[in-house]
Amino acid sequence: MKACILVKTSSGKHKDVSMKINGMKGVKTVFPTFGRTDVVVNAQVNDFKELASLLSRISRIRGVLATETLIALEV
Repeated sequence: MKACILVKTSSGKHKDVSMKINGMKGVKTVFPTFGRTDVVVNAQVNDFKELASLLSRISRIRGVLATETLIALEV
């Protein structure tokens, strides 16, 4: 299962948050951005349980204000 996780951070925390997310199990790429979303995470996990675990770990990082998860449709 592929997902894109959009992360909103506190002001100036995008770099720190990106570094902490990088290397987490299931994370393929992570990069800071300009705009409404401060960090984009591309993830690939086996199931919803693993996705929920990843989201839980991301949301506990200091400086993370909110996340939005986009799950890829397999066509």
